[in-house]
Amino acid sequence: MMNESQNRKLELLRARFVEWLEARNYSPRTRPDYNRYVRDFLRWVGEYSEAASINEITPVIVQNYQLALCHPPAPEDGTPARTLSLAAQGCKLAAVKTFFSWLVRTQQLAHNPAALVQPPRKPQTLPRDVLTQAEARRLLEATPTEKPLDIRDRTILEVLYATGIRRAELLALTIYDADLQIATLRIEHGKGNTTRIVPLTQSAIAALKLYLTEARGLYVTATSQTALFVSSKSGGPLSDNDMLRIVRKAARRAGITKRVSPHTLRHSCATHLLQRRADIRQIQKLLGHRRLSTTEIYTHVEIGDLQEVIARCHPREQQRKQ
Repeated sequence: MMNESQNRKLELLRARFVEWLEARNYSPRTRPDYNRYVRDFLRWVGEYSEAASINEITPVIVQNYQLALCHPPAPEDGTPARTLSLAAQGCKLAAVKTFFSWLVRTQQLAHNPAALVQPPRKPQTLPRDVLTQAEARRLLEATPTEKPLDIRDRTILEVLYATGIRRAELLALTIYDADLQIATLRIEHGKGNTTRIVPLTQSAIAALKLYLTEARGLYVTATSQTALFVSSKSGGPLSDNDMLRIVRKAARRAGITKRVSPHTLRHSCATHLLQRRADIRQIQKLLGHRRLSTTEIYTHVEIGDLQEVIARCHPREQQRKQ
């Protein structure tokens, strides 16, 4: 159990750790997350271990924390324990590992007790509820463009489907990231804090031009606001919940019963490009994947396409037709 003096020292360490993350150009979204995850870990250490200081945290304590993330204790009120996804567990462990690496690098700690921690293995599952090409077209066309708010929402849908960018990447876009002259979108601080340039379709360009001239200025409350897509209520950047509502509203309008989210449009964009014979490595660049294997999971081949290939190409099928 750590005393008050140790807790104050840990708060100071966390503040300096966040400064280091900023100096290392970690994403503005990653820095507060890592700060929170390290705080949660240190609180767990104070409550469930005998460590009285940062120097007394051992590999066993870190391993026990990983087990606690995997099997969280049930709340005292009797409600079921809230389980964390494998991705969430991995993010928390990555933050802890980076924190200790920083302590060792800055000679504040001799050894990294989290050095051997491995994130949980995530099964490579096929994306669910990918839209068909007809459904994607219905989704886009179900949102009219007569009202300014609908113009904004239609533009968001067009950009998501045209580029396959992630929800967080779209929310982070500024008015300076869209170059309509050369039909590109600059994605700053993508996953892994990378930057990439993605092309825009003519439909997305037309939607962006209409939005920028007819809608955005009606909602921006400050001339200094650079967010590309703004809230009609606050005049500031859209939130995650705003994005989800926009996409699900469009799905309802289109009569689509599948569970649709912004990520569904990312999956669908990649899948439809592959179905139309786009090169998988080009799709990898578009999506911003470091590994080709990740793209192969996103851009799965639907069973209907596979059946068509078998019917057309398999020797036994050809013999049956003769």
